[in-house]
Amino acid sequence: MAQDTLATITTELTHTRRGEQSHTPHRVYHLVNPTKTAWADLVPAIQAKYPHVQAVGFDAWLQELEGIPSPSEEEVRAKPALKLLDFYRGLSGSVLSAEIAVERTRQGSETMARLGGVTGELMGNWLEQWGF
Repeated sequence: MAQDTLATITTELTHTRRGEQSHTPHRVYHLVNPTKTAWADLVPAIQAKYPHVQAVGFDAWLQELEGIPSPSEEEVRAKPALKLLDFYRGLSGSVLSAEIAVERTRQGSETMARLGGVTGELMGNWLEQWGF
């Protein structure tokens, strides 16, 4: 049976909050993986599933999308990222390198403290599950 890691972390944080709520009534936990993985480390797993896929830089990819000023319905079906173009534009600045503090979350959850980074094996598994 597979473990739902996020559910486990959430449960652990709930128990942590119960114990400290009387002296810290307001607390924020960031539920993001504390271990960063470089995109380049995941590309081989993607290319193993989709050998025709060529890796390109984020800016080049964004520029390609922006080169379609009035996409047709067919183009949007072929490139669904066009629906989120404004979102991706927002990511093109310093947001991609913004740090999110997770120390408090790690302290409140043993599972979070032990959480490893995303691996090529995980990426391959997700691609299979998503059925792209």
